[in-house]
Amino acid sequence: MRPVIITLVIVVLFCTSGFAQTVEQIETMLVGYRLELQKVSNYGGSRDYDAQSELNKKLRESLLKFGTRPDVLDHPFPKLSDLMFVTTSKDGRLRTYSWDTESGGSMHDFITVYQYRTRDGKVNVWAAPLSDDISEFGAGSFVHQIFQTETKKGSLYLVISTFIGSTSLAAQTLDVVRIDGGQLNKEVRVIRTQSGLKGSVGFEYDFFSVVDRPERPIKLFEFNEARKEFRFPVVIEDEETRQGRVTNRFITYRFNGRYFVKLK
Repeated sequence: MRPVIITLVIVVLFCTSGFAQTVEQIETMLVGYRLELQKVSNYGGSRDYDAQSELNKKLRESLLKFGTRPDVLDHPFPKLSDLMFVTTSKDGRLRTYSWDTESGGSMHDFITVYQYRTRDGKVNVWAAPLSDDISEFGAGSFVHQIFQTETKKGSLYLVISTFIGSTSLAAQTLDVVRIDGGQLNKEVRVIRTQSGLKGSVGFEYDFFSVVDRPERPIKLFEFNEARKEFRFPVVIEDEETRQGRVTNRFITYRFNGRYFVKLK
């Protein structure tokens, strides 16, 4: 093959690769998909399930494709953040992208893509498998906070997500993840509970018991970085709030160097 032809082949391959687009162009593309998804939404759009399915797949596939680029992880995505939950850890090594599939009803469905940087500087992505059928996307939760604490085995990331089950029923979960080698470990069992070591804790609650709080989304998990402890409210059922009333009392777990242990 002649040198000129080889050069042309290299140029074509480069231009068709993920690195041919700037991060600004990638953000514009993702914003476009998200805006189109709103137009076919079940919440005020045309309720076009075929279009919803196609656009959700494009969003997910685009994030998986371009998410391996370090400059994408470093980009703040100011415009996209207005249309989905883009949440980044304090050290910048872990990020999540969560968006409403617009295909649900009172129970909302979300998709989340994880992006993370390994110790050798490579950037990888992960997302749960996606069904071809929009009706089977599943009632996922959306990530809106990532806390971080340091251990001898590396950083632990406490990923906070919210599930919207109905107009009133909601739930929040804390999942512990760690970047091990080139993989995202989502089974880090370091929370000591009465039933054994767990990788997550969570609770259901009635949204209307906290509806007057000013922040959106509601943030019920708290983390004290200096004390390496997280806490969440005690939720009780009563006649007025069958799905759980959020109280002013808290359950606290503190990291002892090996496990998060519940304080008495």
